[in-house]
Amino acid sequence: MKKKLLDIFTAFMNPLSVESTTLSSAIPLERQLQLATCALLLEMSKSDNAVSAEETDAIIKALTTAYRIDADELMMLKSTAEDELQKSTSLRSFTSLINEHYSTQQKEEIIKLLWIVAHADGKIDKHESHLIRAVADLLYIPREHAMSLRDS
Repeated sequence: MKKKLLDIFTAFMNPLSVESTTLSSAIPLERQLQLATCALLLEMSKSDNAVSAEETDAIIKALTTAYRIDADELMMLKSTAEDELQKSTSLRSFTSLINEHYSTQQKEEIIKLLWIVAHADGKIDKHESHLIRAVADLLYIPREHAMSLRDS
């Protein structure tokens, strides 16, 4: 099972190869959306240039609660999202997938998860606030509304 999931993630991450193009159609959309959400949460944890244990724990708890996935799947998802973030030059690839398939309410839930990660270390850094505004723009959520979700 783990090998199959790893093959699917590998196929998703390497869409230009012939073999992975064939396999990418086998990747469940739900898993792709989980990967996109995970990448945004990881980016939030790195935005203040210091990833704390509390932020990492918040990401794990948020993803486990939001998507009801087990620890092995979560670690694979997190690892794949980290790899994708390193290759990515923009968050647009993640947010465009979310925009295409999530409702406004689901996108607001992602903003709330971003706030949870930002709050995890006990302080909101200006870079974290900036990232939330940027992601809100990319998800077509008004900035003022995204900022109001901070206390939700």
